[in-house]
Amino acid sequence: MRLLVLRFLCLLSLSVWVGGFTFYSAVVIPVLHESLGSLDTGYVTQRVTDYINAAGGVAVVIWWLLAWVDRSSGPALARRARTGLLAATTVMLLGLIGLHRVMDSRLESDSLRGFYPLHRIYLVGSTVQWFANLGLMADVLILWRDGQNGRPRK
Repeated sequence: MRLLVLRFLCLLSLSVWVGGFTFYSAVVIPVLHESLGSLDTGYVTQRVTDYINAAGGVAVVIWWLLAWVDRSSGPALARRARTGLLAATTVMLLGLIGLHRVMDSRLESDSLRGFYPLHRIYLVGSTVQWFANLGLMADVLILWRDGQNGRPRK
């Protein structure tokens, strides 16, 4: 039962993180650009991405806990893929948080010198992370498909 609750928390946390990022990127940012313009949109996005990154931090902690607790379930290749994808998304998150701080300092100083190349890197990194997280979701379906011990259910 505890494993089931932990798995549920993993799916919930990743859904909030990836879903929030996806909705914000696809819907909110274009609306903000139409309504406010680039610089004001940047100020709003600056705050929102702090929350998205915090949701990501919570998610990766829960996922690492599950990877440890559920380390013997499912095929070995899928377990290794989960660990690799989880490591990739964790490293990306840490890098994006660091880059975000640099970009924040540029916005706060009202100097956009060098901001847009950093922003482009942030967008590419976020996109790579988004795909890694989709891969993580697909991978756990393989891990969990055959039951707790990797054997087909009867």
